[in-house]
Amino acid sequence: MIITLVTDTFDVGNNGITVSAMRFAANLMARGHTVRVVACGGPGDATGPQRDGPEMFWVPELVVPIASRLAHRQNTAFGKPDRDTLVAAIKDADVVHIYQPWPLGRAAERIAREVGVPAIAGFHIQPENITYNLGLGWFPPAAHLVYFLLRVLFYGRFADLHCPSTAIAAQLRHHGYRARLHVISNGVSSAFRPGPPRVRGAGEPFRILMVGRFSPEKRQEVLIRAARKSRHAADIQLHFAGYGHREKRLRRMAEKLPNPARFGYYSQTELIALIQSCDLYVHASDVEIEGVSCLEAFACGLVPVISDSRRSATGQFALGTENLFRSGDSTSLAERIDGWIDDPEALAEASEAYARYADLYAVDRSVKAIERVYARAGDPPEPPAGYTGSVYRLLSNAFYYGVFAPLMFLWTRVALGVRSEGVNPLRRVGGVVTVCNHVHPLDSVLVALAAFPRRLVFTSAPINLQNRGYGWMVRLLGGVAVPASASRLPGFFAELELLLAKGKGVHFFPEGELEPYDTGLREFKRGAFHLAAQARVPVVPLSVRFDPPTGFRRKPTMVIVVGEPIDPTTTDPRRDRDARMELARRRMHELITPH
Repeated sequence: MIITLVTDTFDVGNNGITVSAMRFAANLMARGHTVRVVACGGPGDATGPQRDGPEMFWVPELVVPIASRLAHRQNTAFGKPDRDTLVAAIKDADVVHIYQPWPLGRAAERIAREVGVPAIAGFHIQPENITYNLGLGWFPPAAHLVYFLLRVLFYGRFADLHCPSTAIAAQLRHHGYRARLHVISNGVSSAFRPGPPRVRGAGEPFRILMVGRFSPEKRQEVLIRAARKSRHAADIQLHFAGYGHREKRLRRMAEKLPNPARFGYYSQTELIALIQSCDLYVHASDVEIEGVSCLEAFACGLVPVISDSRRSATGQFALGTENLFRSGDSTSLAERIDGWIDDPEALAEASEAYARYADLYAVDRSVKAIERVYARAGDPPEPPAGYTGSVYRLLSNAFYYGVFAPLMFLWTRVALGVRSEGVNPLRRVGGVVTVCNHVHPLDSVLVALAAFPRRLVFTSAPINLQNRGYGWMVRLLGGVAVPASASRLPGFFAELELLLAKGKGVHFFPEGELEPYDTGLREFKRGAFHLAAQARVPVVPLSVRFDPPTGFRRKPTMVIVVGEPIDPTTTDPRRDRDARMELARRRMHELITPH
């Protein structure tokens, strides 16, 4: 394929978007593709095929008052659209991949449309980064406005968007983006790998590393305060790798530490050596679209402690609660740091686990995934599975809480004598997959009431949503149709994963077909457990049990029993899927067995 990448800056190693574009370009070329790059460059930069590199098409810098100054702080610039250059780079390409929504990217999209070349866009500019640097991080509506403007002015023109994390893809769905969202990590280079085991010498400090721009949203000051509060403050030395206008302020704060903090900007080789020489990694950022620096750190075996900020995707890398701290809370971070220092054996075990986990984010895996996106970039747009507009959601919620739930509660409890057992764990977990045996026409209602006041998304056979009599109710109550075509299943599960990332619950009947009053468990399908493993969310098992009829009732009495959550068992998605499917079967069997 001939692939044209359009990015405002290239060949700059200290900008995250640029590094991602450079890695993708190099790996695409290694896989036999021809790569062209349109970027902002100076008059002395060579144009055309480069030795051991992509074919470059340089455009001059576009100077925008105030905005260019802010961009230069992030070590980037705006490219000035040049029609002849863009036409030459795009006209006979197979696909165009646009990295930024600025004037160069917008011009590239227009020209690609004119000459009939399919284009995709990457969502690498998180609106919260913009609002933080404008001093509006405290005002969430400002970020909502930026999401809206980006959609209307740029991203709404594309059928395919590349998202570096599930968290940002979920935000885009929440803000009305209807394109196909492809969650593909920016990836980590194979150069980032564990070095020799780190052995602290006598009297040597415990080294904690943080990598990132010295900008407000990165929150380096939280780590400095945490180091001062730590019980091991006298033994801790902080290392900050990065650059930015807040460096002087951070240096002044760090002067109060028992051990002098180290600040610096490092080449990739130097950074890898630094990572391998440290004992713990901290990622305190409030805003992060993925967190590649964290990924690079644990790919080298450095255990991370990550902010649980709702505006940061980096929390996806936490393998346990001990890898998370409360956003902006230096006391919480100090407690996590002390916990790892106090338990060196657990730190060593976690280091090995993280080094294995990083294999899932290797850049060559990401490039293979983006190739599949390029191959279907010309496909017509299609509505996202389960997507509903805000008005529809409002009506659905009003009907569910005002009509459906009260009526069904009275009907099942009074008329049918249904009982429930177990404490509802769904109130204390975020995104979750629930599973239940499929043994009664009303078992979905029983599951919904057991989860109340939380609403679940129910996966259903398409025929139930298409039924003229009750299909409207199934849709209104949150039912989504499982695709009949196997080719559409990956996209369907990707959409469900976005719901889980937003803290929703998704329900499956893993037995598939309804078998009325069945008192055993039939063979499970893997879909629910595959989704839970990919999204790394708990599985909550429920079971419908039948007790002998009492009083005037002739049919057995139904009892809905709720089990405890089953958390991820391993970082390997396949092993986790199979392990939790078996655990869920055992738990559900215990739940339906009378005591």
